[in-house]
Amino acid sequence: MGGRVIGLSTANGSGNFFHQLWVGSQTGTNQFKGIFFPWDADGERNEDWYTAKARNMQSWQMHQEYPRFPEEAFIKSGNPVFDIDMLNLIETIEPDQGYFHLFADGNGEFRHAPEGNLSVWLYPELDSVYTIGADVAEGLSHGDYSSAHIIDASTGQVAAHWHGHIEPDLFGELLAELGWWYNNCLIGIESNNHGLTTLKAAQKHGYKNLYKQRRLTSVRADATDVLGWRTTTTSKPLAIDELSAILRDDGLQLVCMKTIAELKTYVRKENGRTTGSPHDDRTISLAIAVQMLKYVWLPEYRGDVSVPKNSLLWWEQHLFSPTNENKVFMGSHNVRKRVPF
Repeated sequence: MGGRVIGLSTANGSGNFFHQLWVGSQTGTNQFKGIFFPWDADGERNEDWYTAKARNMQSWQMHQEYPRFPEEAFIKSGNPVFDIDMLNLIETIEPDQGYFHLFADGNGEFRHAPEGNLSVWLYPELDSVYTIGADVAEGLSHGDYSSAHIIDASTGQVAAHWHGHIEPDLFGELLAELGWWYNNCLIGIESNNHGLTTLKAAQKHGYKNLYKQRRLTSVRADATDVLGWRTTTTSKPLAIDELSAILRDDGLQLVCMKTIAELKTYVRKENGRTTGSPHDDRTISLAIAVQMLKYVWLPEYRGDVSVPKNSLLWWEQHLFSPTNENKVFMGSHNVRKRVPF
């Protein structure tokens, strides 16, 4: 026989049990309904009252005790990596929700279902180029989630997002099928831990356009024979910083409410390391997909084709001198119109 639980509290930073309950209530990963009361919900409080309080309290204390919105309560009392005010300005769009199935003849079908793990904003277009970034979890039903973001490489628009619990080998097969659906696109799969299983499964499934590790200081560095994106103390800060930059500069068109909600909870700890509170799978898969934008036009991933004007590699070739060849222009400011569903 079920019961009811009602919890009432001010925020106390991010990453704790209460914060996890709140995030779950907003993303639909638990059965709680979150209700937020800002500081001015009390009719007797006004701006003069707030200003007087602020004179005697530190900024983080005001954000925690008298917040204007939930992210300010939980995150601004901590140390958010991404610009919360900027994320709050993003207008989210409801996706088509469902499942993807690839037939034996190579044709794919998207099946609408509210409980589906795949969210689609832009369906594949024949002349478009895409990248996929994937973060691999263990696959346990009560554990972390696996996540994959698909980005249109010409516009920087997030086309689709897969998120759910799945065994690592099956995730590899799924990624291969999504890659074929999105025009045999470049896939960057995190190779840490269970990621190797996912990589091998995608390869065994017949998928060839997989990212191979290379020296990160230059886009043109030769690829190794090692498959996958390796998250290290060097590559992770790079990927997160460049994700922050492309969001700040409007080079990435992100409309996924759940991904934005997770980005708001991504914080920098006192030791300098970054982490999600409680999850970071969406953040990591998006960051890897953005990293793939650097490489997607290279001949080894696209064949012998000319580099499109205004692509990431085109800007690198035309704007940066040889002494600055490591700099990369992240994203385009052109926004494609949404495909009518």
